[in-house]
Amino acid sequence: MSELRHLLEYRGEHIFTTLGACPSVCAAYKLLLDGDHEGAENRFRRILKDDPKDNESLAGLAICLAEEGGRFLTAEKLAKQAVRLDKTSAAGYIGLGYIYLLGGRIDEGFKHLMKAKHLAPRDPRLHRGFALYDRERPPVLSGMSRKHPVNQVLNEVRNIKRNPRALALLFVGVVGGLYLAGNLVI
Repeated sequence: MSELRHLLEYRGEHIFTTLGACPSVCAAYKLLLDGDHEGAENRFRRILKDDPKDNESLAGLAICLAEEGGRFLTAEKLAKQAVRLDKTSAAGYIGLGYIYLLGGRIDEGFKHLMKAKHLAPRDPRLHRGFALYDRERPPVLSGMSRKHPVNQVLNEVRNIKRNPRALALLFVGVVGGLYLAGNLVI
């Protein structure tokens, strides 16, 4: 099964309507999600033969090459080409982030996922991309297990910077708690 399945929210056809890509690209991504790397790679190559400037297909082909064959350099070149073709599309940045995470370049992977989040904050590929990032990076306290409750709480605090709404809720909660504590003491 494809590692990308963990990167994407895979719920029927919902992801493909969210992506907004053409049906042939969606069919290629579906093959990739189902673990048919060879079939997905062939579809992406056919799409690129007809339209060599399709950045979604370039990003998908890059992920195929990195995931199946471990050809990270070629995959990185394709994903960078996808970014050059359309700097306003999140696909190339997500591909680069995913490739860097698979290749062990965690900080660079995170940087590209954040760029993609800035461009397309509702892209369903981002949620699982950050989950993959959280799985790959070291725990907050390296002397403890990643699953230790202290590390889990500290990891959630560390992740708040990615979600401004959660940061605002935390601030309101802390200020509200201090206000209530102050009124109870008086």
